[in-house]
Amino acid sequence: MKDKSNMQIKEFSDLTGIKRENLRYYDQIGLLSPEFRGKNGYRYYTRSQLTTAYLIISLRELGIGIDEIKRYIDIRTPEEMFSLFSSQKQHILTEIKKLKRILEVMQLYVDMAEDAIKYKENSINIEYKKKEPIFLGPIISNDSLDEAAISFYNFAAENGIDIGYPLGAIINKKDIENKNPLYATQYYFKAMHDQNSYKPEGKYAVFYGRCAYGESDYLYEKLYKFIDKNNLRMCSDAYEEYPLNELSTKDENQYCVKIEIMVEDM
Repeated sequence: MKDKSNMQIKEFSDLTGIKRENLRYYDQIGLLSPEFRGKNGYRYYTRSQLTTAYLIISLRELGIGIDEIKRYIDIRTPEEMFSLFSSQKQHILTEIKKLKRILEVMQLYVDMAEDAIKYKENSINIEYKKKEPIFLGPIISNDSLDEAAISFYNFAAENGIDIGYPLGAIINKKDIENKNPLYATQYYFKAMHDQNSYKPEGKYAVFYGRCAYGESDYLYEKLYKFIDKNNLRMCSDAYEEYPLNELSTKDENQYCVKIEIMVEDM
């Protein structure tokens, strides 16, 4: 039995979420015209047009232009539907993957910040940590700090890694022990699903302080004294991260730095 139910433009607009001015425009170009008009000139839409309206909304949200949508609606066939929906399904899956990655990166920054604000500034704690996945870059040559970081970002991008992940630096254990000038020997991303290496599981001395990028040497002196005073021995390179950085403060001297070094009893 043919459905004779109908809706005026306001009701149809409220139900579909398509603005009335857009419905009038769609009528003008023949994309979605009302099923009939009353003697008073009012537009009336039927329930069967809701599906078409939903299709238009969905395709517009996917970034498909009005002309392309109209072309499909004008010539729609089962074959055209299969082709359109299959291509858009792949597009949707790709976008979902991108959005999940953005959410993952944002959550990493939130988790790092929440951990950082739990600790008193310049505090040093001994913690047992499980192994943590990271995406590790190559050994750094004698480049400047910025050049080395940019080189790592390029390396990550070439390997299909999202460069939005939180950045970390590895500082050589011997340089810390010998009180040499400290430079990053490798960079890494805190990447949950794109890892090529791990921070090892074990007992760590964890230090939270404040400094700008590349100005953390004096913090390592404090950490080394703490380790020595507590009869501990360093058994790994240091991992340096900035849980609170340019994303959360304008003053680089207020960046929160986190330094982790695996230790063992002497």
